[in-house]
Formats: sequence, structure tokens, C-alpha cells
Amino acid sequence: MHVVNVLENMAKTPIDPEVGIAIVEGMAEPGVSMGLAVVKDRIRPHYQKVSDELYYILRGQGIITIGGERQELREGDVVAIPKGQVHGFVNTGKEPCLVLFSSGPKFEADKDRFFPENI
Repeated sequence: MHVVNVLENMAKTPIDPEVGIAIVEGMAEPGVSMGLAVVKDRIRPHYQKVSDELYYILRGQGIITIGGERQELREGDVVAIPKGQVHGFVNTGKEPCLVLFSSGPKFEADKDRFFPENI
């Protein structure tokens, strides 16, 4: 059995300059992965070609855009993001927003994260 505490790992995780957030590694298996995004300002718009995602707002609030549609999110909200849909998130609170995310199949940023401006 393997257990990871993403909240404990949060303090030692640097900001990923490509996306603008700290991505705290959680758990990863071939069929699914889970992590925590610490969003100070925003998640840069991007998309995956292989993975579907779920975002769960653990703490904070913000506005998500998926495929041009905008929706306010707050603590406790969960949203599904289908592969191929450009999505981004803006933190509208004063504190960093904690977004628990799950991807299936397993998310691999270096292989399945694309930015629309690079097309």
C-alpha cells in the first residue's frame, strides 16, 4: 500500500512556470492519477489529447473556462473536463485556491499537456 499526503507536500512544491501553478504529486497508476494544484493566480489555458480530468475545489474559489464556457466554482464543487477541451482557471480569492485533480488515464504533463497558442 502506498499513501501520499498532498497537503504535507504542498509547502515543498515549486511553481511550474509553464502553467503558473504548483502541481503537488499525488498518486499515479496507469489508468488514473491524482494531484493537487495550488493556484495563486491562474491555470494557463491548456488541453489534453488523451486524458479526461476532474477538478474538485478543495479550498477557495474561481472561474473555470472550458471550451469557451465560463462557470464560477467554490469549495466543494467538482467539474468534468473532457479531453480535447481547452480549459483554464482564474483564482478570484485572496488566498491560493487548492484544486484536487484526477486524470484518466494517468496524466503525464510532458506527453499530454498542450497550449492553444502553440498550435
